Amino acid sequence: MDRRLLQKSVKEKLTSKYDDNESSKLAQYLIEDLIPIDHKISSAIINEIEIAANRILADEPLQYVTNRADFYGLQFYVNEAVLIPRPETEELVYNVIQYLNKNDKDSPKVLDIGTGSGCIPIAVKKEKEHCDMSAIDISTSALKIAIRNANSLGAEVTFIRDNILENGSFYGNQRYDIIISNPPYIPYSERDKMSASTIKHEPNIALFTEDEYGLIFYQRIASLCKSWLEEDGAAFLELNEFHADKIKNIFIEQGIFKSVDVLEDMQGKQRILVALR
Repeated sequence: MDRRLLQKSVKEKLTSKYDDNESSKLAQYLIEDLIPIDHKISSAIINEIEIAANRILADEPLQYVTNRADFYGLQFYVNEAVLIPRPETEELVYNVIQYLNKNDKDSPKVLDIGTGSGCIPIAVKKEKEHCDMSAIDISTSALKIAIRNANSLGAEVTFIRDNILENGSFYGNQRYDIIISNPPYIPYSERDKMSASTIKHEPNIALFTEDEYGLIFYQRIASLCKSWLEEDGAAFLELNEFHADKIKNIFIEQGIFKSVDVLEDMQGKQRILVALR
């Protein structure tokens, strides 16, 4: 069997759950990501693809099946220890890079809070190599993935295991020119609005919060900016679009920022907060 016939076979299998267009794309990605172009289609490879297709049919995200997620022109290794990078987070990175282009220092200190796969600090570092980049996450498993990605992509990032919700966390005497975060922001009460694949496979610790509106991490990060963010620094956060105004007010109430703005993403959703000291 050649690649074309195998892809056709996978597509037909996937049409039991997905429409024709989606089945075609999924089959194409599975073949491209799991079989190097110069590999002969052996019975072992056919069996591997069969297992992968069954995982897709069981609601497992494609990125976890292939252990690959494309983000900001880079290829990241992912598994169920980390969130799958989303396009809206690429827009967060884009805004950070645009800010650096206009307000660059010799070696700006940048911190990413809740780094997961490391996609944010690695993407920024690849674009702005002179940044002194650090990243925090509570999950040891996630940090292993982030370190793997940084090493494979040739990005120098300092990774720290920490829980920012705990008092005395991290090394609080550090100050940063930029703080970035895509924190957990979905209240457990909104769990039933999520897709089955997300609930079953993506790490709950990176998605959900215990409080009513999903604001606890924004409140903590806004507070930390008083001691962690330089006087002329900037904070960039991905938002829960449904509570963007509440989050903006949290940062305004700190009384340390010259401006706090909410930017819309390409879908017109209130997705990115930019707070300038």
